[in-house]
Amino acid sequence: MKRIFINQTGDSNKFWITEQIDEKYIVKWGKIGTEGRTNEKEFATKEECSKEIEKLIKEKINKGYSETKDLINIPIKQISEYRPMDEEVFWEIISSFNWSKLGNDDAVLKPALKKLISMTVDDIKQFAEILAKKLYELDGLIYASNIGSDSYTGENDHFSADYFLYIRCCVVANGEKFFNHVLTNPTSMPKEMDFEPLLYLADEAYNKKLKTEGEFIETKLSFETFSNIENWKSNCN
Repeated sequence: MKRIFINQTGDSNKFWITEQIDEKYIVKWGKIGTEGRTNEKEFATKEECSKEIEKLIKEKINKGYSETKDLINIPIKQISEYRPMDEEVFWEIISSFNWSKLGNDDAVLKPALKKLISMTVDDIKQFAEILAKKLYELDGLIYASNIGSDSYTGENDHFSADYFLYIRCCVVANGEKFFNHVLTNPTSMPKEMDFEPLLYLADEAYNKKLKTEGEFIETKLSFETFSNIENWKSNCN
């Protein structure tokens, strides 16, 4: 029996076909509109072969594939127009984080990393600039005083500048709506929550794009804690 699956989610435009013939299965995959590639595998019994096929199908469905009757009437996927990095694109990339993989930072960031690598070097740099600006806006006493037991008290006995930065990353990582809410409602700052890996996303995309190692993007604004001097001054009065 032949079963046909396609994936046209996001930037994907692929097909995957499996067919069992007795103890053997044949799979064919590739970009929709091409001949694709073929592979086959033989098992000791039909049952073993069927089980393996079902396993592969589940994996494909989890990756965004859906079953279809044929490839003849598949709509042509429109290639999206290029959009330079701006705040709208920035938040779209942030919203692509795969939080179902929470606990595996690389897996959470993987969709966003893939999107950034597909863009230009200037776009990646602009992403870093926008991120720095968002973190800078959250840098201030009113925010640092609302992060729970690690809040800034003026005595600095237990306050960590780095940890406060990672908490600000968490605000941005939770998307535009939450960021804007926290910006005007400092008491909503996360408690006991942080997301440091966001800091390194642009640099990783930059290095993968240029096939370099250890390079980092210098931004116009510093996102380090205490950089927003006016925010700390105005809130201290």
